[in-house]
Amino acid sequence: MKLSFATLVGLDPLPIDEVVAWAASAGFDGLEVNTGPGYPVVAGNSYPGHLDLQSILADGPDSTLAPFERSGVELFALAPMLNLLTRDNPLQRQRITEMRLTIEAAAALGCPAVVTFAGSADGMTFYGLPGVGDDHPSNRVRDNLDRFEAIYGPLAELAESLGVRIAFETAGRGGGEGNIAHSPELWDAMFDAVPSTAIGLSFDPSHLIWLRIPDIPGLIRQYGDRNYHFDGKDCEILPDRLARQGILGSGWWRYRLPGYGAVEWPAVLTALRETGYHGPITIEQEDPVLPGYEGLQLAGEYLRSLDNARS
Repeated sequence: MKLSFATLVGLDPLPIDEVVAWAASAGFDGLEVNTGPGYPVVAGNSYPGHLDLQSILADGPDSTLAPFERSGVELFALAPMLNLLTRDNPLQRQRITEMRLTIEAAAALGCPAVVTFAGSADGMTFYGLPGVGDDHPSNRVRDNLDRFEAIYGPLAELAESLGVRIAFETAGRGGGEGNIAHSPELWDAMFDAVPSTAIGLSFDPSHLIWLRIPDIPGLIRQYGDRNYHFDGKDCEILPDRLARQGILGSGWWRYRLPGYGAVEWPAVLTALRETGYHGPITIEQEDPVLPGYEGLQLAGEYLRSLDNARS
């Protein structure tokens, strides 16, 4: 098992060389590096996030890769986390340009994956009103899939030509803009719309807990050939709040580090092994109880203890 973490999720925006050094000292194998317009400018860079993608393409990857090579830390993914399905046309064009830049930079760096949202044109409400059926006029799934096909068809061709994989984060909230890539029904529809092996999943079990989608190990096995990245994040259900709010409430669950929620991690690791997954488990630090780098270290120790027990 390889362990990594997302560099700008719930963590102080330290310079990337300091993040790489800490990762090596804490026993992490690599990083998912957050970069792009959704992130702060770090350490005086001219491009937001942890890596200056424009400079990488203009000047080459050597200086960017140097701290990774010195520390023996791998670059597992670039993560811009963009919603390309937005109905804001100027913003959409800008984000498509950013995604193309990220794919090209990943290829230049020898980085195998770009992790992002599939996005949504209609926030989290594209399924329409709850309980009214697929044919209700409020349902916008087909329109979102058509937009997905039009946008990600060409991007998948680009990624495939450069040997890069696009791994869609399975978060329903999609950074607040919605994300169609959050359920098996929609995964199948996306893969039918864009039948390219360049697109797959950044499988995050934590979201399936609050979405009430069962049998996470079974889904890992079912989509084993499309699991291009895997997130190490958990989800804790708060029964008292759920009883008072119902599922449309806002406070009945919270993200936690692995081992502090409802995900059955021994079964998850078993399923990953059985499907031949050799990529990283990337911890996203969104735990309100165990924040920062200290929490990351605890999560890494927990996952390694489970992996060692099965060796």
